[in-house]
Amino acid sequence: MGKHETGYARQDRDFYPTPDWAIEALAEHVDLRGKRILECACGDGRMARALEAAGAHVTAFDITADYGYGGVRDFLRDEFPELFDGTITNPPYGARGKTAEAFIETGLQRLGNGFLALLLPADFDSAVTRRRLFDECPASTAKIILTRRVKWFQNPANPKVTPKENSAWFLWEGPVLRVRRPPIVLYAPRPKAPLISDTAKSDQRTSLEGDR
Repeated sequence: MGKHETGYARQDRDFYPTPDWAIEALAEHVDLRGKRILECACGDGRMARALEAAGAHVTAFDITADYGYGGVRDFLRDEFPELFDGTITNPPYGARGKTAEAFIETGLQRLGNGFLALLLPADFDSAVTRRRLFDECPASTAKIILTRRVKWFQNPANPKVTPKENSAWFLWEGPVLRVRRPPIVLYAPRPKAPLISDTAKSDQRTSLEGDR
């Protein structure tokens, strides 16, 4: 169960702050150091701060000032004369995902030579009506599947049962080749290295088994 499940009341303005580890997972495959990044649905600034921690120079805003971070602009309506290397955000989903689709379409219109990275449900590309945004889109580059499930909010009825969602980063890039390459599938975050104590126990167990 996740933030888009009908069993839970939707958060006002689709406000679902992104955990830092999701940005760290993106940075495993996308070099953010020194990049000029637009965060266009910044909410309370958690993603923007995580992007800055990854070395990016971030311009952040939202459609409302309710969250007290960044500027106030409408990504779907306003013009953006500024130059950015990329746009990265967790977009509002909207009814039947239509607002998220609008964010993709608008981002593609402004792609230029930069890139667009949106955090979406992992199955967002499975709808036949969205093929134009993914396998039929020349700019579609990669899907980074998150191997950890995102916890968007606490279950109000039972805090011990937290709704989670399978999510992925979807990436689009400006055209650089005349021949299109098919999008690739990647995974993140990397598994954590085993604890030294666990490794020692494993080595000891192997040694004992060898003595039998």
